Amino acid sequence: MSDWLRWLLIAFCLLLALIVVGQGRRRHKVVRRVRRKRARSQQKMAVSVLGWLVVALVVAGATGGSLLWFLGWPRLPSAQAFDVGQLLDLLKIALSVVAGFGGVVLLAVNFRKQRVAEDEHALAVQRADREVVQKFNERFGSAAEQLANESPAVRLAGVYAMAGLADDWADKRQVCVDVLCGYLRITREGDGETEVREAILRMVRDHTRASAKISWSALDFDFTGVTLENADFARLEFRGEVLFDGAEFVGGLASFAGAEFGKLLSFHGTRFAAAETTFAGATFARGKAEFVGAEFAGDKTNFADALFQSSSVAFFRCRFTAPVADFSQLDFLFGRVVFDRCGFADLELDFSSRFGYGTEGMLLTAENCRFERCRLELSRVAGRIRFLDCVLDTVTVVDRDDEQVVLPWRRVELRGGTLVPPHLSAAKS
Repeated sequence: MSDWLRWLLIAFCLLLALIVVGQGRRRHKVVRRVRRKRARSQQKMAVSVLGWLVVALVVAGATGGSLLWFLGWPRLPSAQAFDVGQLLDLLKIALSVVAGFGGVVLLAVNFRKQRVAEDEHALAVQRADREVVQKFNERFGSAAEQLANESPAVRLAGVYAMAGLADDWADKRQVCVDVLCGYLRITREGDGETEVREAILRMVRDHTRASAKISWSALDFDFTGVTLENADFARLEFRGEVLFDGAEFVGGLASFAGAEFGKLLSFHGTRFAAAETTFAGATFARGKAEFVGAEFAGDKTNFADALFQSSSVAFFRCRFTAPVADFSQLDFLFGRVVFDRCGFADLELDFSSRFGYGTEGMLLTAENCRFERCRLELSRVAGRIRFLDCVLDTVTVVDRDDEQVVLPWRRVELRGGTLVPPHLSAAKS
């Protein structure tokens, strides 16, 4: 055998020996660790048993001492004074005491075992929870990757995957919905993109209906800056915050008819450019709606039959240019509507009510607003709408009720031959 082959075999044997020694040390460490844990557990068991024995001795001593003190510390008779029967009784008592201490030890052991079992169960539950969260995180990452894919078909699958995860993962449902809303805020063009966005809006609609099996109504929705074509939010329930700041509604119809809003509804800088924008029959409950710097264009703006329930709806610096703005048949239940610094031009503005308002107080107020070339319908509510520091330029005020009413108007300027029915007397300054 050549020298180099012999040295190669020697090196191989040395390497094998090192591997065996390393494995042995590792196994020895594992065994030592297991033994340490077992010894630690046994020490805890021994300490627990000794502790309960000490408690039992203290209780027995205190009980015996109390009994002797109560009996006046009597003297015990000598051993010769006891007959066989009495000795047997004493033996029974001693055995009972020993058995009692044995019972204490057994109780201590069982109590310790119960504690160990409870700890193991808690650890098992925590381990299961971690595994569930890990699976959810994996699903979340997979769905997010699908939403970022270049293929519209894969993105569409990602929408359904993220919505399904939101249904299953209650703790992070808001996060999943935020991702879907965030996708809508991303400007993306291409084939199939319309279907992806419509799928997201359909998921929102399906989960905010009153009949939804798993409801998202309590969540917050952020549609800031989103362009929505033929938006359909009719008869949906939103009990969280809903933001449409900077959004634009286009198409034939933007519908919030019959929808219910229970917290914050925000339209800051929103443009309603659909042919018809309707909030007919909508309910604004226990929250507030803010229309700030919004523009109502298109052909018609409809708030007819809306219910204001303990809510405040404010229109601030809004522009109404749609030919028809219908605010008729409004229903107030401790709510109010304020128009502040708004502009109304070239439209028919209807605030009439078939039966009049049934709640006392001013329910609708217009402050620092300008009405130009408008037809203002105030039938049966003329005395319940307050105008402060407003300008009515070439406006025709209509009230089909002939009852004499003093309008609660202050510092209202009438220009351009504005016509007010004779039975209405406006307080001007």
